[in-house]
Amino acid sequence: MIFTARQLEDLHKSNGHVVLPYGARLTPLAVDWARAKKIAVGYGPDELVKQSNAPAAPRGIGQASEPNPHAATAAYLWWCDGPCGAAKAAVGALTKESNLPAIDLPADPKQLMPVIKKLAAAIKDLKAAGGLLLVQSAPSATILANRCPSLRAIVGTTLESLEAGIAQLAANVLIIEYPNKSFSQIKNLLSRFVRAKRDLTEDAKRQLQELASCG
Repeated sequence: MIFTARQLEDLHKSNGHVVLPYGARLTPLAVDWARAKKIAVGYGPDELVKQSNAPAAPRGIGQASEPNPHAATAAYLWWCDGPCGAAKAAVGALTKESNLPAIDLPADPKQLMPVIKKLAAAIKDLKAAGGLLLVQSAPSATILANRCPSLRAIVGTTLESLEAGIAQLAANVLIIEYPNKSFSQIKNLLSRFVRAKRDLTEDAKRQLQELASCG
């Protein structure tokens, strides 16, 4: 199945994101359109495509409470290190309610260091509130990200651990191992993370500063 630029534009206007079936191909103009608009094209099985492109439910029916007004405007930069179809689809599904610009670097594990540097600089300069790193394996990303003073990175394993990381240390970077998560799991983790309120307490700041001086 081949998709044109007009079809991608129609999907994005209707749903706020673009999710296509596995095996779908884009015309050259469609590729140029997605790149110019900085639209992440997600790919997945037919069931995922139907779910992602379904009309949004009216507020109050199967939806959470009103989104955090700050989260609606704060930018959370995201990047994926490979062909993470379900993860990209989950990001796309949240673009209606959240500001999620992509980090403009190739989807390649070798780009992890430049991505972290770019993310850390954006947060330090107050150009972004946080980041979302969708990776095949989390250990390297976690260790490297937490070497940057402006980043407080956690791995998204469960909603409970995610909320603990936000409550205790105001985590501003979420790392997800996308091969181990479904579309729904990734979407729930991302949504909860970008909508959360953060407050880095004085005690938490003191602990971080104290550990920064460890050998």
